[in-house]
Amino acid sequence: MLVISACLILTCSIVRAVEAGAPVAPAVYTLDPASLAFAKQRIQAGDPALLPAYRQLIRDAGEALVATPFTVTAKGVTPPSGDKHDYLSMAPYWWPDPSKHNGLPYVRRDGRINPATKNDETDSKRIAQFSQAVGDLGTAYYLSGDERYAQRAALLLRTWFLDPATRMNPNLNYGQAVMGVAHGRGTGIIDTRYFWQIVDAIGLIAPSGQLSEVDRAGLRQWFADYTQWLLTSPAGHDEAAARNNHGSYFDEQVIDYALFTGDRPLAGQYLQKVLTARLDTQIAADGRQPLELERTRSFHYSTFNLLALFRIARYGEQLGVDVWHYPNASRPALRIANAYLAAYAADPSSWPYKDIEGVSLADYLPLMLMAERVYGAGTEAAALRQQMQDRLPTARDWLWWPGVGLNAPESQPTGAASQG
Repeated sequence: MLVISACLILTCSIVRAVEAGAPVAPAVYTLDPASLAFAKQRIQAGDPALLPAYRQLIRDAGEALVATPFTVTAKGVTPPSGDKHDYLSMAPYWWPDPSKHNGLPYVRRDGRINPATKNDETDSKRIAQFSQAVGDLGTAYYLSGDERYAQRAALLLRTWFLDPATRMNPNLNYGQAVMGVAHGRGTGIIDTRYFWQIVDAIGLIAPSGQLSEVDRAGLRQWFADYTQWLLTSPAGHDEAAARNNHGSYFDEQVIDYALFTGDRPLAGQYLQKVLTARLDTQIAADGRQPLELERTRSFHYSTFNLLALFRIARYGEQLGVDVWHYPNASRPALRIANAYLAAYAADPSSWPYKDIEGVSLADYLPLMLMAERVYGAGTEAAALRQQMQDRLPTARDWLWWPGVGLNAPESQPTGAASQG
């Protein structure tokens, strides 16, 4: 086990932030309390680099204030169980077979999203919208202090998870179904990858008191039940065995939910698995991710998988395991993988693999900012950062990862809270 020094753990950064007069850090797991506190300071100071993203957040949170509460029971199609409380989604890359009169069984077209899988008849679009709305409201409440955002977030959480009339059953038995092939598949578990925003939003709005202790206990129980389903169901076993991004996001979810529900032994068990079953096998010596390069959206899936691993590294900070510098400080796998992608983000036309949608700077932005927080930013990164700032000024990532460095505090403005 790689153990990180106490100064990399949350407590150290919070102490320094408090001493510097920064806002008290929130109880979050994927996001970084010190980074959020630093973002709040900068927004209050009117930092022009963050204001476009903050204004967009407030606009989006304003829309979430008036949106109809989301629920799985609102879908048009009833799952095979006969219970609309069961989540249902259709595999996005599967299409009717044009050679068959009824189109069955469906056939796969990797990277080509069937629009019929992203409507209100099923839940995949809804779960993404719900998670984004709660995440926006939680972040807006923390940064602005406006109680309306916390109140609305609490309502959305109760509607999706707790209200007997509208709650989601804690399973994905019917996730990513394929017409004529399967009522549900383990790959559907990736649909709940958005729930990291839910878990963190619960911590972000906690000071408001909008969630009662009964509410909080109910949410913890829901995630404990869902984690148990992940660990024991055939679908969960299939997804845990996946070698690519599906396996990474399975592990990411288990660790996040285990931290949230207080099962640190489970979180630590899966974190150790990640080191060998993911980092050792997914990332080549030069930083390529061969399993993701096989896809028709190779750049997207390379960033997508690495983002799951970056989040797991964040969880490692809270468990005393330094995933960021595994297997050794001189050649950390995550840093090498990030550097490999950074070169092509800076020069998208040079990407040598197939990506039917092209190189997306938005896909790479969170990786750049999270990597800077840990590894620091070299002078060669300045042009890429400026390119990102010019093209993506309203991205939420600027608020989540505004520049607090774990290992490069000298790169931060005077008075910035860091985890160095």
